[in-house]
Amino acid sequence: MPTGSPNAGYLTFNTGDVLTAAQVQYNLQNQSIMYFADNLARDAALTPSIVQEGMACYLASDKSVSIYDGTSWVAFTGDITALTAGAGIEITSASGPVPTISIADNPTLTSPKETITTTAGTAGSPATINVDVVTSPILIYTGTAAADWTLNVRGDGSTTLDSIMATGEQISVVFETPIGATAYEPTAFTVDGSAPASIKWLGGSTPIGNINSTDVYVYTIRKTGATTFTVLASQNKFA
Repeated sequence: MPTGSPNAGYLTFNTGDVLTAAQVQYNLQNQSIMYFADNLARDAALTPSIVQEGMACYLASDKSVSIYDGTSWVAFTGDITALTAGAGIEITSASGPVPTISIADNPTLTSPKETITTTAGTAGSPATINVDVVTSPILIYTGTAAADWTLNVRGDGSTTLDSIMATGEQISVVFETPIGATAYEPTAFTVDGSAPASIKWLGGSTPIGNINSTDVYVYTIRKTGATTFTVLASQNKFA
């Protein structure tokens, strides 16, 4: 027999065990995440005589996960704690726009990927360019720069970068833009609309734009205190 009390949330199954009907229903069926096209399909399949507290389902219509609380289906919006996302990788909080992921057991990460935002925007029009790190830390403009610009890094339009970073953490962002016959460049850099406490450029001086090239700017933002940041920046010319 499996190890654990009947109808336990977790049972250890051994080779040769014969499962009871209750174990198949409760441990295998009721505790799996079921897939439905939408809530109508779910409710048609899981009638009041079938549905039980603790059941979970995924709805393709709005890409949501719901849990039955004994009375109704409730969309899952709570924190995720100690949820293993892979070998040695653990999501410790998902209440904010950016989850906290801790790496345990010193695993090797093979070719991690980042999301890129590419837009037909033109640097300098508007004068301030926002990099929304909740969406992507890499912003590529395909339009040729029309004027100098200010680059502002934030969480998104309703979230500050300060609110999703702790003191002692850092994040890197990239901005890429084509430059034409006139050399344009960033004249200011801000975090959440305010100038950082310190910005240090690779090579020791603020670079100017390059003509007939693609300029790529990389900013490493370190939070050193409440609403206080140090920024390490570099410019790279590609032609």
